[in-house]
Amino acid sequence: MRARLLFALAGVAALPSCISPSVLEAEKRAIESPALQLEWTQAAASQLEGLFESVELQGEMAEVVWRIEYHFSRDGSYSGAALVLQGARPEFQTLSGRWRLEEGRLLLDDAAPALALAAPGHLRIQSEQGSLTLRSVSLR
Repeated sequence: MRARLLFALAGVAALPSCISPSVLEAEKRAIESPALQLEWTQAAASQLEGLFESVELQGEMAEVVWRIEYHFSRDGSYSGAALVLQGARPEFQTLSGRWRLEEGRLLLDDAAPALALAAPGHLRIQSEQGSLTLRSVSLR
């Protein structure tokens, strides 16, 4: 359950009960990103393949999640990590599983579907509870 937060975007509201509420000023919890003036379209499975890092978090997650990394593989597996404020100190949480895309909706394991949008070099995952904007990064 602890790692469900990080992939809350497959159900963004799934904040785990083990994380105590912490209120940080917006400038301390926001991930710095350039203005993303991109044209978003419904994502295709091929646009999800690869490594992504968060550039913007909005909604409930932004209160406790500082950074998210995802790797989506062509075979339908994924792995991810999030830097989360856990009590008084940050900690990384990880999760791996299976992903699929159905009619523009991303499904991670058994979580609720989330809208998946793509723009050149970027991916946005959103639900009623918030959104996560990621940029594609290359493995070195």
